[in-house]
Amino acid sequence: MKVLQNIGKVLDEICGFLIVLMIGAMVIITTAQIICRIWFTALSWSEEVTRFLLIWSTFLGATCVYRRGGNIAITAVQGLFPEKVQKVLRVLVHIVCFVLFAVLLYYGILYCNKQVRTAAALPIKMKYIYMCLPIGLGICMYHAFVMALEEIFQKKEA
Repeated sequence: MKVLQNIGKVLDEICGFLIVLMIGAMVIITTAQIICRIWFTALSWSEEVTRFLLIWSTFLGATCVYRRGGNIAITAVQGLFPEKVQKVLRVLVHIVCFVLFAVLLYYGILYCNKQVRTAAALPIKMKYIYMCLPIGLGICMYHAFVMALEEIFQKKEA
């Protein structure tokens, strides 16, 4: 169990680091675009790169949010039940999320494999841009699996 938790922590740290890099790059590229638009010739590629970085940071960010439990949750109904039932509900939520992520992962892979075109301003195949779907959803599936196991095997605290 500890190994699975450590892998999840490493994945979370890598995603967090990449998100910081991507958002920093977005700020720099957008600033350069503004400067070039005002005083020089506008950069033809900057908007596309910024959009792609935003898409990737969104899907990687979703993995971090899910692992840390930062997503929106309605706990009012859950709080009405005894602790054992609450634990079962939390496990069920992670299982439902795992299944949802698996379905989305499947269709995300199909979608990536159908992409043959190249980006408009860059010589990048769009399938590499859309790879954020299976990567992000795969990491979310891993976190859902580990979090369900943590709920099941966690010792009751005094």
